[in-house]
Amino acid sequence: MKQRMGLSKKIRFEVFKRDRFTCQYCGAKAPETVLNVDHIEPVAKGGGDEILNLITSCFDCNNGKRDKRLVDSSVLEKQRQQLELLQERREQIELMLEWKKSLSEFDNDIHQMILDYINGKMSPWLISDSEKGTIGQWLKKYEVEQILEGIDIAATKYLKQDEEGTTNESADLFASKIGGVLHVKSLSPIQQKIAYIKGIARNRFNYWDEKKGAVILSNYVNALQQHYDEEQMLADLEKEVERITKSSKNWTEWRDLLEKWTEDIYGWEKASEERTKATPDPQKVFTKEQLSDFAVYSTSLIEVRIILVEHLASILPDFDKHLFRKVLLREMLNFLTAQYEGDMIHLKDHENIGAYLEEYVRESDLGKFFNNSNEHDEIKGFYLFQMKFIEELGEIFHLLYLSPTYFKTEYINEMAGIQGRMLIDLLDEA
Repeated sequence: MKQRMGLSKKIRFEVFKRDRFTCQYCGAKAPETVLNVDHIEPVAKGGGDEILNLITSCFDCNNGKRDKRLVDSSVLEKQRQQLELLQERREQIELMLEWKKSLSEFDNDIHQMILDYINGKMSPWLISDSEKGTIGQWLKKYEVEQILEGIDIAATKYLKQDEEGTTNESADLFASKIGGVLHVKSLSPIQQKIAYIKGIARNRFNYWDEKKGAVILSNYVNALQQHYDEEQMLADLEKEVERITKSSKNWTEWRDLLEKWTEDIYGWEKASEERTKATPDPQKVFTKEQLSDFAVYSTSLIEVRIILVEHLASILPDFDKHLFRKVLLREMLNFLTAQYEGDMIHLKDHENIGAYLEEYVRESDLGKFFNNSNEHDEIKGFYLFQMKFIEELGEIFHLLYLSPTYFKTEYINEMAGIQGRMLIDLLDEA
């Protein structure tokens, strides 16, 4: 005969919890008494282990009852209460499911309401199926009021009318621009102004480099942050940057002017220190994103100077551009490594760092490309060319110099790594 399994601890606990750890026969409670789980219909007479046939009993009551079936009305009342509890739980679960279903329907109603609002703006045209899916994405990121406001702004800005109603072209443009309007409105005031300036440049210039343009503006704002509060920065962006964006003839003019302004702003602090002869300010705190922006900015300037040097060097009959780039990359990485390892700390207080770096370049393997030779004697003004080559190369290394006065050691290490990877992408022709 197979031995009957005892009740599990989980079932015993559920019975005790249901009965509030109280004997249902005499009212004794734990821990004053030892509790058992008793079968209302004895097992010997066919009773099972289902929870409705189980009841909490103290040790004495359980032993006194033995395998006799209890007919006390309290047992029947307990079973009735259990059934009522189960029914109540069932009803609550059904209510919860109904509530969740209503929430889902409410989300669908909101989705449809926004869709109807957009279609109403662009009547007689309807939003495309592909654009309908974006509404759900908006609802995850923005409040309904923000979405409706964004739709109103996009409608005012992009929808055009003719005698038949909204034009097809403007309806398509309106629907495609709503997401962008919502994104811009979620930005900070400074970020919104930058986005507006980029929009002006994008529309005015025949050529516009989105990535470099964003970096140039970011660098300019980072420079202003050292001196201005948010209100002053907004005023500067509106009065100065917005003005030159509207007046510049092309991307190159705009880029050169903004980069010059940024250099000038970083020079304000240096000029102020020289006038007051004060101790330098404590090293500033930069985010990883700002350090990356600095590296991108300096790399873009380095790229321009490399192109200039190579153009000048094209007059040399034996100039090997591939070899030159290979040597230049090696020397620049060595220079960054030396800063990373602290070998360039002596440059911190150097009186004329520009002249030092020109001599540094002249003594490196790069100097060999521009040494006098018999082949170069026929080139008129070669000495002046040579000076210009070395001067431009010195400027390249100056752009790579990470001043310990300005950057903490950990920033120098971070910047050297970022800059090195960018230079490899720029110059590695293998």
